[in-house]
Amino acid sequence: MLIEILIILIGVIIVLALAQIIVSNSIELAKHYGLSGTFIGLTILSIGTSIPEIMTHIIGSLHILRDPAAINTFSGLVIGTNIGSDIFQQNVILPLIGIIGTIVVVKKNLFAEVGGLIGAALLVWVFSMGGFISRVEGLILLVAYIGYLVYLKKSKISESFKGFNHLSNKSILSGAALILISFVVMAIVANEVLEASTVLVESLPISASFFGIIILGVSTALPELTTSLAAIRKGKKDISAGILIGSNITNPLLGIGLGALISTYTVPNVVVFYDLPFKIATAFLIYYFLMKGKDLTKREGILLIVLFFTYLFVREIFFPADFFV
Repeated sequence: MLIEILIILIGVIIVLALAQIIVSNSIELAKHYGLSGTFIGLTILSIGTSIPEIMTHIIGSLHILRDPAAINTFSGLVIGTNIGSDIFQQNVILPLIGIIGTIVVVKKNLFAEVGGLIGAALLVWVFSMGGFISRVEGLILLVAYIGYLVYLKKSKISESFKGFNHLSNKSILSGAALILISFVVMAIVANEVLEASTVLVESLPISASFFGIIILGVSTALPELTTSLAAIRKGKKDISAGILIGSNITNPLLGIGLGALISTYTVPNVVVFYDLPFKIATAFLIYYFLMKGKDLTKREGILLIVLFFTYLFVREIFFPADFFV
């Protein structure tokens, strides 16, 4: 068990280092081409930082195909990881970034950004109601994600600004190559972390979905935290908000959609009746906070963080095991 714990810890460290490489090169490319920081955060960086969650779904779904009898365990693990990562981002990272720096969401883009986040969660919730997400529903989630990207491309969020054109062709290629290599390595590391996690789930007195939420969910959300902090240090507050909001759209639509398309999922009752409603409710709360003010206040940030730990306490006390329909 010690070996598995070390694999997870080392894997998280590697992912954090790769996240720094990805955000630095992406910001330089965005500056060169004059792309909107919000657009870059909602698309390229949100997908890049969500690679751990996406790979968790792919690897988990392949395990389900190889061993259909283990569908409940792997479904609980990967869905818990996905939703846990999103809730941690919404209720801890987003308010933390708001307290340290500023969460910048232009009012006219609020519906497209936070509204997209709420819509993605609602769609997953509706499909989860029967305790099962089919391949057709997985395909619908993927199509919805593609539709959202098309919408972003046509909206003012993707509006181009004057580019600096400061990079040579060689620098552009090397920067893009570094981003691509970082994604690939991150995917490999995510696979090792998932393998180690399944061993721990079998050894510890904890449900697969809760392990996914508190261990893998938090761990896979760390790239969003580090890239957001890096963006703030570079003065790119719009990119920071875009990363966190975009990741919460990418994870449910692309992650769960792709995984369900590969293998289908069973969904634990606790996810349907507690986790997703909590995620949706706090998303509406964030929407309200940003609608009435230009940014999150410290009091609002602290409230969201307190709600997160209350959520974990209630879940462990009242939903200690995974039950399926």
